[in-house]
Amino acid sequence: MSDPSEHSKSLCTGKNPEKTSSRYGYSSRSAFAQVIATLIQSWLILENGLLFGAPTLILGALHGNSSAEGLRMNDDEASWFGAIPSICTPLASFASGYLQDRFGRKGVALLANIPILATWLLLYTANSIPALYIGAGMMGLSQGLAEAPIISYTGEISEPHLRGILSTITSTAVMIGMIIMFVLGYYFDWRTATLISAAFPIITIAVMTQIPESPTWLLGKNRLDDAKRSLCWLRGWISNEEIEEEFQNLVNYTRNSAKEDCSATSNGHVQDSCNVKSDGFLKTHYNILTRKHVLRPLRLVMLTAFFTFVAVLVGMRPYYINELKALNSPLDPKLLLIIGQFLFIGGAVTNMAVLRMTGKRILVLFSYLTAAISILGLAAYSTFLKDSATWITWIPIVLLCVISFLSGLSILILPWQLSGEVYPPVGRGLATGISAAWTHLVISALIKSYLYMKAWVGFSGVMYLHCACVVIGFVYLYCNLPETEGKSLEQIETYFTKNVSRREKFSISKATNKSKSLRGDQRL
Repeated sequence: MSDPSEHSKSLCTGKNPEKTSSRYGYSSRSAFAQVIATLIQSWLILENGLLFGAPTLILGALHGNSSAEGLRMNDDEASWFGAIPSICTPLASFASGYLQDRFGRKGVALLANIPILATWLLLYTANSIPALYIGAGMMGLSQGLAEAPIISYTGEISEPHLRGILSTITSTAVMIGMIIMFVLGYYFDWRTATLISAAFPIITIAVMTQIPESPTWLLGKNRLDDAKRSLCWLRGWISNEEIEEEFQNLVNYTRNSAKEDCSATSNGHVQDSCNVKSDGFLKTHYNILTRKHVLRPLRLVMLTAFFTFVAVLVGMRPYYINELKALNSPLDPKLLLIIGQFLFIGGAVTNMAVLRMTGKRILVLFSYLTAAISILGLAAYSTFLKDSATWITWIPIVLLCVISFLSGLSILILPWQLSGEVYPPVGRGLATGISAAWTHLVISALIKSYLYMKAWVGFSGVMYLHCACVVIGFVYLYCNLPETEGKSLEQIETYFTKNVSRREKFSISKATNKSKSLRGDQRL
């Protein structure tokens, strides 16, 4: 990567990350512009929500039942159909990491709509189990291609004090998509629902053309003028002079990060172009990936993703309708699916309301502990109370609703928040691609193994195992999860070195607290 500062009007001197300002005094228009950009790009994540929800409807209609078309899935076929999307997703996620670095975050996001449209049309016309398997594979490829660029984009366009909130908006879009799919499934058969969903990729392409590319990616490609125009748009459609300080800090941060990584990939000798290609594509990217400041956050995200999907019972998701029937649910399972997604959104709204006051760590630890208690309650209900009085059947409903709320409050959105914050610019596309691939490998393993584990130890045994894993996750996150709320990307990068203060690593940003006081003084 060439040094972008050579083409800048002025250079920002290097700064200690802890002293780098995370606020630049923009007006409220800056926050408005970033929210607009996030809402627009979230249309693609909404499509992912539709794709996530589709297997639940299809399995609810075909697993153990004979549909009007004569299609029926046994346990083995159902477990494969539920797992195939997450098995195929990593293939596209790895490719997405490379495509992001080559074509940009926005460019890959636009490209992802083509396979999504093809997926809906394929599912609508499927008339056999193998055809449904192919449709499931296309779902996974579409999800993998779409997910990583949005994670990178949200992290790179956001001001530090807004990044957590904007990441929550993005994560919430998944659940809105699932709500739409479940509402469609409540009123229509699954084929009609997939056909209606085919309209969404067309809408997404139209709206995403209106937002700029990531300024960080543009700087990495030495497109300084385009990067400056993008930053002006994202900070409220202001002039070049008004964003000059942040732009120069971004130039300096990108330059230093690129030099460090190029130094590692060229045996300690930084080339003038800072774009090492002599080692070949695979070796260069391997060297970048194994750098400690990339590898350490990658390990954090991967372990967090595993504990996350265990905590929200993702393995049970495709079989949710039939499991609720087995638990003697007093509510229509399809209606409960919709209620669960609204509770997730309620949790996400609560997250946005309190995040800057509490930080991520407190919300995460509270959510994990409560989720462990709720899962333990499900296990105990299945063991001792399943055949009790009628009002007792509301207990699993309440516990599942609590888990849905906690998912939005912190648990399910945490891996995506971290993926947008903890990786350095060089290697971010590759690392987010690997992160997305890993999350879906975990999901596929949990979904594929769920029915086999249930046959082995029963529903209550599966819940006891989940509870134990969530407790382990609570301990791991208590010891390792840094507080990233309100902190610059440069500052967060220092948390994965050996010489970082644990107090600084786990505390809420002082800059955030100061900005609150300043705003209060301004009101007075």
